[in-house]
Formats: sequence, structure tokens, C-alpha cells
Amino acid sequence: MITAAINAGDPIEVVKYWDEEGCFALPDGALMRGHAELQAMYEQRLALQPEITTHAAKILQAGDVALVTNVWSTRLRNGEIDGKDSFEGIATLVLRRHADGSWRILVDST
Repeated sequence: MITAAINAGDPIEVVKYWDEEGCFALPDGALMRGHAELQAMYEQRLALQPEITTHAAKILQAGDVALVTNVWSTRLRNGEIDGKDSFEGIATLVLRRHADGSWRILVDST
């Protein structure tokens, strides 16, 4: 599960949950695309040692594509962002099923 990989601080493992064409939309509108950019982003974020909890609030599936609404909260164990060490929010994700039956994140808008 991606949450366990994030909590373990393992950016390589986190990226395994992403589609090769994956795109992460940052709050400022910047887009991180592909495994190399996603891994670099997670290396920076995981340095703050986040402890995250998630709950899939809604899942809509159409064939090999799913839209997931995820409720999340995180606490940073090593630092702050803008003077805060805890955050919560709702993420909207699009997942794609692969030939091996696994689901990988194609788009994440947190």
C-alpha cells in the first residue's frame, strides 16, 4: 500500500504505485510527470518524515479506470512547512488497471 511506503520513507517504493505516465498536480499548479520527477518530489517530501493516514471515501470504476476520492491527514515528524507540522485534505486520483491486475496512480490532485 502506498501509505505504508510513504510512512516508511521509501520514495522508490512509493513510485512503484504510480503509472509510468503518472502526473501529480501540486497546490501551486506545477505538474510532476513520470517516475523520475515523482521520485525526486517524494525524496524531498519524505525527508520531512510524514506519517500519513488515508481513507478512500469514494471509488467510481469504469472498466480499467477508477476515480478515487481520498481523505487524508499527515503529521510531519521532521520539520514544518509554513510553520505547520500537520495537514489534512482531500485528494482526487485517477487510477489505471494494468495487465497484471494491479492498479496504479495515473493522476493525483491533492
